[in-house]
Amino acid sequence: MEKLEKFIYSFKYLPPTLYFGSVGLLGYDFYCSIINDTEFLNIYTQTPVIIIFSLMTYLGVKRHKKK
Repeated sequence: MEKLEKFIYSFKYLPPTLYFGSVGLLGYDFYCSIINDTEFLNIYTQTPVIIIFSLMTYLGVKRHKKK
């Protein structure tokens, strides 16, 4: 886990891109399912996006807690 965290933080814009990209995809998927009654992300792509969102949220809280 520590190697993955170091890899993510080694690139300047990777953490915000991963976080806000996953938030955007999940938000648009929610919009499509509620408003348009269509499926934007299937279960095979939605699961990794949720995992990335959860991981980036955890790393952000962990980093904020250190400061």
